[in-house]
Amino acid sequence: MVSNHLIEIPFVLDFSNLQFDTTVIFMVSILLAITVNAEAQAFMATVLGDARTNAKDRFHFNPLFHMDFSGILCFAIAGFGWPKQPEIETDNFKRPGLSLILVKFAGPAANLMLASITGSILWIMGRWGLEDQVFSIVLAVNLMVFVASFIPIPPLAGATLVSFFFPRKLKRSPHANRLAKSLPYLFVAALLVIRENEWNLLNSWLYPAVTAMFDFISG
Repeated sequence: MVSNHLIEIPFVLDFSNLQFDTTVIFMVSILLAITVNAEAQAFMATVLGDARTNAKDRFHFNPLFHMDFSGILCFAIAGFGWPKQPEIETDNFKRPGLSLILVKFAGPAANLMLASITGSILWIMGRWGLEDQVFSIVLAVNLMVFVASFIPIPPLAGATLVSFFFPRKLKRSPHANRLAKSLPYLFVAALLVIRENEWNLLNSWLYPAVTAMFDFISG
């Protein structure tokens, strides 16, 4: 991890030294990150043909409705996570495989957009010699979500790139559905083991990518 004077980049909760202000900011950043991610997926699905008669089923902009238990656990352990996935009917897409990829990656793209806006604010503040902990953590969390989304584990967007090559019948089998539901929890458990044993697996590509993007965007 690298320090930007106010926080460590990437930002991950230190349970041995929790600070009230940074923990609250981190929780708010999570709510922002999962909201823009889920709403962007819902918007892209609607644009590509999976429209719903009741738009409030998707576009409620209430972060509490976007919370996913395994995703929140992942945020607490590793600094990134995912929202509750919006209901998507791929049969409504003209090109189901490609459309699903576009829908899933619309989420992290929205996180990158929010990170860019936040980073621009930090850049402007930096020109005046100012630093801000709130915008720094919001930027760090959204960048973590963006970069981690390429990991090919459901429900992260990267999993759709792998599943794109699977036969459609296989993807809709009961076994595939059960595996997709259990993998997030297995992934979180693996991250917990990695953290408890202080292994540096995430330092090989995830953390350096986030740090480099943070420095680039924030100036």
